[in-house]
Amino acid sequence: MREWGILIYLEQHGQATASELADAFMVTRTLISRNTWRLIQDNLIQSQVNQTDRRIVRLTLTTNGQETVQRSVRQVQANLKTFNQSHDLEKLTKQVETLSQQLAKIN
Repeated sequence: MREWGILIYLEQHGQATASELADAFMVTRTLISRNTWRLIQDNLIQSQVNQTDRRIVRLTLTTNGQETVQRSVRQVQANLKTFNQSHDLEKLTKQVETLSQQLAKIN
């Protein structure tokens, strides 16, 4: 789950260091490093060393990472839309049942 959070964070902020991510998620840099390593291995993010200060490593989404985030966001939106429609259908069904019961009492 934290890996997904890292992808979303990078999508929203463009780039970040491991320290910035650790602060944002209130975890240790070690834990962030483990999570980002997996994302790098999966070609979802990339690391770029600062040429003037090699201690600074910026993390950004790869093209594959951007596409993965966008695809996932679209899927979540579609799922929410379907959920809302089925929820509306459920409400309508209950209203029709109530109306039917009231009509049955009148007849």
